[in-house]
Amino acid sequence: MRLRIPARSHSLNRTAAEQSFDNRAEFIAPPVPRRLRRRVACSVSGCQPPCTDGLEPQQPPASANVPASQPDALRTVHGGPPLAKHAATFRSPNLTRTSGSVLFTSPESQNNPTLGEIPSVIHNTTVRHLGAPDQDHFQHWGDTPSCTSPVSSTQDAAQCQHRTATRVSYGPTYPDGSKRYSRLDSLSSALSISGPFAQFSRDLMPSSPGTHASVVELPGYPRSGESVTSQTTYLSGSTLSFHHISYEVKLKKMPWSRPVTKTVLNDVSGLLRPGLNAIMGPTGSGKSSLLDVLAGRKDPRFLSGQVLVDGVPQPKNFKCISGYVVQDDIVMGTLTVRENLHFSAALRMTVRCSKAERRRKVDEIIEELGLTSVADSKIGTDLIRGVSGGERKRTNIGMELITDPPVLFLDEPTTGLDAFMAGQVIKTLKNLSRRGRTIIFSIHQPKYSIYKLFDSLTMVFRGRLVYHGRAKYAPIEYFLKLGYVCENHNNPSDFFMDILHGEAPHRPTGGPDSDTPLDEPEHIHLVGERLVKEWDESAEYELILKEVAAIAKRLHPDGAGPPGNGKSAITTDVSYAVPFCRQLNQVCWRTSLNLLRDPLASVVQTLVYLFFALSMGTVYFQMDTSLESGIQNRAGLFFFSTLQVVFVNLGSIELFIKERVLFIHENSSGYYRISAYFLSKILCDILPTKVLPVLLFMPICYWMVGLLPEVGAFFYFELLLSITTLAAAAIALFMSATFTLFGIANVVVSILFVFMMVFGGYLINLKSMAAWLSWLRYLSIFRYSMGGLLTAEMRSLTFCPVTNTSVPGAPDNRQCQSGTLYLRDQDLPYATAWDLWSNVFGQVLIMIFFYILCYVQLRRINKYK
Repeated sequence: MRLRIPARSHSLNRTAAEQSFDNRAEFIAPPVPRRLRRRVACSVSGCQPPCTDGLEPQQPPASANVPASQPDALRTVHGGPPLAKHAATFRSPNLTRTSGSVLFTSPESQNNPTLGEIPSVIHNTTVRHLGAPDQDHFQHWGDTPSCTSPVSSTQDAAQCQHRTATRVSYGPTYPDGSKRYSRLDSLSSALSISGPFAQFSRDLMPSSPGTHASVVELPGYPRSGESVTSQTTYLSGSTLSFHHISYEVKLKKMPWSRPVTKTVLNDVSGLLRPGLNAIMGPTGSGKSSLLDVLAGRKDPRFLSGQVLVDGVPQPKNFKCISGYVVQDDIVMGTLTVRENLHFSAALRMTVRCSKAERRRKVDEIIEELGLTSVADSKIGTDLIRGVSGGERKRTNIGMELITDPPVLFLDEPTTGLDAFMAGQVIKTLKNLSRRGRTIIFSIHQPKYSIYKLFDSLTMVFRGRLVYHGRAKYAPIEYFLKLGYVCENHNNPSDFFMDILHGEAPHRPTGGPDSDTPLDEPEHIHLVGERLVKEWDESAEYELILKEVAAIAKRLHPDGAGPPGNGKSAITTDVSYAVPFCRQLNQVCWRTSLNLLRDPLASVVQTLVYLFFALSMGTVYFQMDTSLESGIQNRAGLFFFSTLQVVFVNLGSIELFIKERVLFIHENSSGYYRISAYFLSKILCDILPTKVLPVLLFMPICYWMVGLLPEVGAFFYFELLLSITTLAAAAIALFMSATFTLFGIANVVVSILFVFMMVFGGYLINLKSMAAWLSWLRYLSIFRYSMGGLLTAEMRSLTFCPVTNTSVPGAPDNRQCQSGTLYLRDQDLPYATAWDLWSNVFGQVLIMIFFYILCYVQLRRINKYK
């Protein structure tokens, strides 16, 4: 029942009966739940006398007298029969001039609740603009001259509230709470209302531009003396309109073949409003592509058409201010639910938000998504038992809700979940949509309990629309007009899929989708063409096109319209909420936690280095300086030491491959810059897992084998092996950023390392190598590592034979040999300090070169889906 009564402006100096009407308001009243059937305890100084115990009945004020033209209508508000709904929606074309509100009472003695009015209980309203979430502007609608609008700060607003004594307490019985956002204008500003009501009339938000709305709702009331602030956040969702969207991709069967153009979306237009909007279709129909186009995650080079948000073009950073949940869960499994949400809050909430505000926001998201019981549980990996699939999916959703996005996109959120978990996820999305968000998601074939929650349904077949409009019974009625009858107890989504696959019974005979025997591919194609044609010619689609055209006309009053084929008005950019230092700090924090909690990375690799150091120290224990074995043993030790620090970096190949999807999503969504992610991997992954073990365990090997007992030689040994492992890690990271498959990257890196090993000088004498190949030694990290180690050790040693090889009885004529002779045989310079440090310089150049290539390759990774 809709009751139109005027909204009264409040005055402290006039009675309620004398208050004049500034504008008109519309109230929609639903039934009060049983838990709310108690009287209201109110204490608003200057407005109403305080209630003594919170249970005394309130008499309707004089202003509640019914106009003569509406006696029956108002009787339903004052003491009449119970109403059909239990919340009131207040709409006004000029909200800033409205100070009236509605309060409901329900006498305990009655079985059925009735509603009464207490005017003017809300006087202070907080206005927050979505475009500047870090700035609060306070607007006051009281009558005290000292409280003029606007109030400059939070403190001033609180003082103003204190002076006029119009602060209202919230009831603590409902888990949701305090802030209610509703649209103020076409710029998607938001209104936060402080008042004694919350909850229940969520789907009554206006969506047309220029409409002002304040939805006043009813939770349980506080008892006498209680003062609790409610916590639910309500947003104004955005309306998305897409105009003549087409999307094409070029495919190659073989690298040398000519590309073939495939049309994924073909001239698609429509409108999606706040609520739960589902996109359905068979596999490969283009539903996920349409979702990605609307989310701004497709390459604009292959797009034509235009996507408008609230009647204006998508901002370039739309990917950053909207939320997008990918099909596969991409949260860090070694972190807890709370830690993942904290990571998102630290990077996506502005620097002006304090730690307490970020923690409070994380707690709100955890409570809102029902994750309280698992908030401190790890997400889980292959080696770590974690939360369930549904809880993991809700954690993904929570990371996107940190910024309160007006639009939330989800790519098949029920994939990989059982029926119960899928239902829980969609119910969570439904609750979010009731708070004013625009939620758009693709889904394949949901069960009925999920389907009935949809507010709108879009069906796609081979890149074309076959239905776009209201969900539930509307599509069934539409297909009924086409001759398709949904049988009793049939799941509507199954029914729709049967239609698209040409398996649904059809009343007309002799048509392409009747029982005429045809090959299945041809049959499905003919059915799809017919459904597309029927929709293009339908009255429903004509109405949608008119509305879409009206939106485009407001943007292009000259009649130019959105770009046609070959032109795209969709542009993308990435903006960041926090500076580089915080990005680096947070990504390093997450990388370090992931490393410490991953037993494969933190324990196994450490044990590998320890085992190598002990085994090499045992095999080459206390090497002598004999001519027979001293030189050979040292060369072998240095070769295997280099081999160890190089090939251990094969584990670094999966570093970017494993996190590729996570990196692309977070970078595209504005979490962090590529440079912050890249540096964090070097500082918190490569250095601790590759360099630190060299510094800790290779000294064991050094002193066990009895190398040159000099401090300078020892630190040179540590330095050169550390730089060698950094250079090998750079090569592995570059291949990891280049290839998407671990198997391919592993083969390429292994071949490259073996190639460098051949030119290291241990397996073959480089002096005997052909001149046109010998220059390749300068590209080998093995050459620089072994060359430096041998030079530092050999140039100060002398090796003597231990046996007399002369004729028995003859004098001992054994001749000792300097280590420099071996260096000359290996073509290793040793005379100057540069000859020693040139090996370090060569390794550093190779390391820097490949790290630069790796960073460039990360920037070149295609961020579009």
